Amino acid sequence: MLSIYVQLQNGYVERASLLCDALRRLGDNSADATLASAVIAFINGHFRDSVAHLDRLDRIDPLERFGNYRLTDRQRMRRYLRLRCLYELEEKARAQDALESYLRHGETNDEGL
Repeated sequence: MLSIYVQLQNGYVERASLLCDALRRLGDNSADATLASAVIAFINGHFRDSVAHLDRLDRIDPLERFGNYRLTDRQRMRRYLRLRCLYELEEKARAQDALESYLRHGETNDEGL
């Protein structure tokens, strides 16, 4: 996962995509690998694919909990990514819901990622 992150940070999207594809073919269906797939799809402009990966990620690692809570930076990034994808897909109602969800838990916690 670190290698994928470093490749993306340095603009090597194709290399990161290859690594991510290799992980999936090896059977890695973890939350981290799914998030990496969502980010790569977003960077490549494949917004529907990115939302599909985020939907799968929500089933693997749900964000919602009961009561008052603060999101981690990673959780906020997931919500922001969904918001941007829905905006790009011109799904106004879903994008509005995503924005409200993103803003509802505006502060991050001190635990980090």
